[in-house]
Amino acid sequence: MFTRSTPLVSLILAAALAASASGCDRIWPSSSETASKEPSKTAPPAIPVPAAAPAAALPEPEPPKRMTVGQLADFDAWMVKTYLGCWKPAGQPGDADPYVAQVRLAFRPDGSLLKPPKLVNPPADPAMKPQAKSVMLAVQVCNPLPVPAQYRPFYEQWKTKTIHFNPQVASR
Repeated sequence: MFTRSTPLVSLILAAALAASASGCDRIWPSSSETASKEPSKTAPPAIPVPAAAPAAALPEPEPPKRMTVGQLADFDAWMVKTYLGCWKPAGQPGDADPYVAQVRLAFRPDGSLLKPPKLVNPPADPAMKPQAKSVMLAVQVCNPLPVPAQYRPFYEQWKTKTIHFNPQVASR
């Protein structure tokens, strides 16, 4: 007998003793015995694997709901540049501070104005009124605003905007 005592050897010896006590001549069945046996009725059922859906049936990914900060900055810069391109600033008195008109705009999804533009800060100085008129005319000249395709899905973010018409920026 073995004099060595390890858990694995003890386990094998115990299995061999139990098999011989029950009348078995082998602990494990031979490969021919396992091949000829029918599958066990207690074997777990096969798990069905779903067939892969065709690529055409998958829904298209939904576009992001909001513009990123960078996209919003790019859109605002594009909008200001577009409106400044339509604007022909009226002359301002040389001794006056520059008048920066602020116009609130409401758009339709196609870029056209939903309602008339609103001058948020009408000039108090009558000498600046021609400047304010030129700003309002520029908004009408640019209507409808040709919104680039990449910004159209984000209409909710640009449907109302306030544009600043700075004559110092326009002269650059």
